[in-house]
Amino acid sequence: MTEEEKMRWFLLRASTLVGERVQHFDDILEDKFFIALESLFFQKEDPLDTKDEEFEDIFRFVTEKLDPEA
Repeated sequence: MTEEEKMRWFLLRASTLVGERVQHFDDILEDKFFIALESLFFQKEDPLDTKDEEFEDIFRFVTEKLDPEA
């Protein structure tokens, strides 16, 4: 087997495994954003008055939960 073929098989295996993990991570991230946005929506008397900064705060909150050192 050539180095190129080994690399191809290696990357195929890695992409399969990592792809599954990334999809799972994406689902978790989507859930966290939805929960945070839903909470913000119900805290407001008029959710359409939400400021851009409040959405930015949601983004920061979720990303800090995922990577506290970011």
